[in-house]
Amino acid sequence: MRRRRLAVAMCLAAILGAASWCDAAAKPKAAAGKKAAQAAPHYDVLYQVHVPTMADAIVAKLQEGIQKELAKHKSRDSDADYAIRKQVAENVQAALTRTVRELEDFALGWKLDRQQKRSFVDVKVTALPGSGLARQFAEVKELKTAFAGFVMPGAVLSARGVGRAAAADAAASAKVVELVRAKVVKHVDREPIADSEKAKHKELVNKCFDVVRDSVSSGRSDGALSVVAKPDRLTLIAGGYTADGAKLESVVKPIAQWLKEHHPAFGGLKVDAGEFEGVRFHTLSLPAPGGDEKFVKLFGESLEIVAGFGPQAAYLAAGKDAMKALKEAIQRSKAQAVPPTPFEVSLALKPLADFIAVMGKDHEKPIARKAASLLQGAQGKDHVRLVAEPIERGMILRLDAEEGLLQLIGALNPQAKKFLLGK
Repeated sequence: MRRRRLAVAMCLAAILGAASWCDAAAKPKAAAGKKAAQAAPHYDVLYQVHVPTMADAIVAKLQEGIQKELAKHKSRDSDADYAIRKQVAENVQAALTRTVRELEDFALGWKLDRQQKRSFVDVKVTALPGSGLARQFAEVKELKTAFAGFVMPGAVLSARGVGRAAAADAAASAKVVELVRAKVVKHVDREPIADSEKAKHKELVNKCFDVVRDSVSSGRSDGALSVVAKPDRLTLIAGGYTADGAKLESVVKPIAQWLKEHHPAFGGLKVDAGEFEGVRFHTLSLPAPGGDEKFVKLFGESLEIVAGFGPQAAYLAAGKDAMKALKEAIQRSKAQAVPPTPFEVSLALKPLADFIAVMGKDHEKPIARKAASLLQGAQGKDHVRLVAEPIERGMILRLDAEEGLLQLIGALNPQAKKFLLGK
């Protein structure tokens, strides 16, 4: 997949480092008002490599390592396990080889901006002009997400991503799915149950793997999630692409019904609990354990879990007001949109500290209260983010630490505070 190939490309730093050069001189910050990835910041430390000069050596070394790892497990793998491992190894080797052959430049840069009170590390890759990788990078800018509404304001943790795999990668991944399907079906055949039960199990297995295969074969990836954590509530919402939501639901419903009939913990399960904007919901209510005051404070008298299925989507929500939060996210996501960046994970430190200060363990609360106090002055600038942003023929993956994290580090170490914040 594209994102796997991109991740592989970015992980080449360790291999390419021997041929890199360093510019450790401090330079003026980039012009204000521009996006970080577009401003071409002057890094305090920068390592760069022109990949084609050593592509042959890198490919040979990577292929050698993959083949050694594959051979190491051959003697103890079953035929089915080895076939799966071999196919995965071939997929990885092919993706690595194409990625290295099509990369032009690799750079790893670090910037400390004392004026803005932030620091970030960039991993930047660019592809050779006219290469397949360059075309993929260009296409990323136009990809739309169907889950934009699942990134909730005020969330402690949020993540989203959208991508499109190259046809070769999608087809290779589908082969792995089929090998795993064959292994699972054989396992069902060996179960000591009646033939009629085996037929039911295999039908569910095949439906499930049909959806996984079709999703992988499409090359599409799209999804988002958010976690809202406050002293009086904890809520999770998530949504993701699937090739056939109805078929996936047809697998989940009989399993859910069986669990309801055979396990007391699933007595509060309700199949076909409602529908909204073409999404069908199924719910599970788990009663609060006796005497657990934290559970009641966070979730109420019972924990609400909601699963939903749309034509090409699967949804999950859990926690206080889970159904309401999920419906609102679906409504906000009704119109597909091009996200500002194709991938982002964000952690908000102040809400996390506030939550632990109240709901954490006794030995954690004093530390969390101190952290929350330190972060008070950095309200709104208390995030740690991992963001991928397209550039011309390439991508920048940035790990960005805002003022709040620098203040926390400075509080633990006065020397670090002077270095990071200049005071």
